[in-house]
Amino acid sequence: MRSKPKAAFERRSSNGHRRVLAILGASWFVFGFASPTGIQGTKSELGIAPMPDRWAVYVEQADTCSHVKDLRLPSAAIPGDDENLDLVLGGQRVNLRADREVSSTSQRVVEEAKKPRLVSVAYRKNLETAVGEQALASRLLSSGTDASYFLRGFSKQADPEMVAGLSTFHSPADDRLAGVPAALADLVNNDGADILATAYAPKDEFHASSNAFAALLGTDETAGRFVPPTMEGDHDWMKQPLPESVFSTAEQKCLATAIFFEARGEEVRGQAAVAQVILNRVRNPAYPASACDVVYQNDSWINKCQFSFACDGIPDVITDRRAYRLAKDVAMAVTGGKIFLPEVASSTHYYATYVSPRWARSMERMTQIGSHIFLRTFGGGWS
Repeated sequence: MRSKPKAAFERRSSNGHRRVLAILGASWFVFGFASPTGIQGTKSELGIAPMPDRWAVYVEQADTCSHVKDLRLPSAAIPGDDENLDLVLGGQRVNLRADREVSSTSQRVVEEAKKPRLVSVAYRKNLETAVGEQALASRLLSSGTDASYFLRGFSKQADPEMVAGLSTFHSPADDRLAGVPAALADLVNNDGADILATAYAPKDEFHASSNAFAALLGTDETAGRFVPPTMEGDHDWMKQPLPESVFSTAEQKCLATAIFFEARGEEVRGQAAVAQVILNRVRNPAYPASACDVVYQNDSWINKCQFSFACDGIPDVITDRRAYRLAKDVAMAVTGGKIFLPEVASSTHYYATYVSPRWARSMERMTQIGSHIFLRTFGGGWS
């Protein structure tokens, strides 16, 4: 059995505990002591143990012994250029800047209003960051990636409807000089060109890319091919396109060689006229069907062949590279139909002004260009 003094002491102690708990409870509601939930919320807002990749600005504990907080501004891509991040500390406004302006938030922390509470003023960064070259390649090569989404806007083939719309404002005359060397520009009289002359194929948004030989696979053998315009007195063989082989490197070399040795001293028009005569013979069934065979026909007959340079006994050595390059350009331009001289028309012969061959009397004189006179036959072949 307890003594009376001891029982009185226990009653006084119990009453004291109740008073302390009552005071604590009252203080809890009056002063707003931090609750576990509040502490958790504050931690979340302050960014204790922060994730810098999530925030453009965050508050960090300076050290374990200090109550001072450091405001961290990581080097992040912060959108916006109009506003800055302001803090009002001790009655003074502080404007925060990194290497570039830190902006895009108008929230301010006013120390006097918030008292000792620290509130984060950071905003969440956009998680959809720019994709680098290596990251883009990794995504494109991923089996689960829809590559068409990343390649949108980079279609290899033009939209036919778009091309048709653009073509409304496009004139064929705009293609006249496509791929043509400047030295030949004044002689070009054809907006288009033979489809096999790929050097003159326009390369812009108004033209869909296609195989140069695609036209040959269709039912119309002359689709896309150059056929010379005819005039009164021309022969039916002029209405035929050149054989495909004439566009080959070997054939073009024979044609350019003939132009070089027969007419390199002439103006560009005179060189084109000689090329047109050679190609007229290729079209004419009375002559061989290739440029090389036409140029070197009867070359074994000394001074009695078709083109004098081929049988004059002098080695055919290219001594002027610039003139030969021009001859090559002329050869392709006439072959592709970019240049066709109507005054020469279907001429198959020419001779120099300083000679007077007897065979010329049986032919129709067409024109004189430079030191050459051009003629065509009456019967379409040998007269």
